[in-house]
Amino acid sequence: MKDLSEQIAKQCSEYENLQNRHLDLLKAEPLPDLAQMTIERRGASEKLKSAINEFISTTGQFEFSYDAHKMATLKQRLGLILKVDGTIGVEIQRHKNQLEKSLKSLKHGKTTLESYRPAKGSPSLLSISR
Repeated sequence: MKDLSEQIAKQCSEYENLQNRHLDLLKAEPLPDLAQMTIERRGASEKLKSAINEFISTTGQFEFSYDAHKMATLKQRLGLILKVDGTIGVEIQRHKNQLEKSLKSLKHGKTTLESYRPAKGSPSLLSISR
């Protein structure tokens, strides 16, 4: 049993470290690699989920009365992980909104530049003198 709880604690620590690294990247970089972050977090969450499922199936199998304090600590730790995930989601949404705003501004600039060009099919000015 102790081995399984240590495995969950290890997976929680790895996930928390990953979350902290991603939050730092989101706050520091103007254009972080969100796709890579998603892949990393998905892999870490699958490992954590697997460790929790193994723990649950083992404790249920032996009808083992696990230490209530350790269970409360684990539940609290998982709650904090979910809370930080929410914060990461907010940061990702902030980046998305900023990118959409920048894209809109670029499109406006492109439209403005195109308005200075002569329309297609209009006669071009040619200089015949030397």
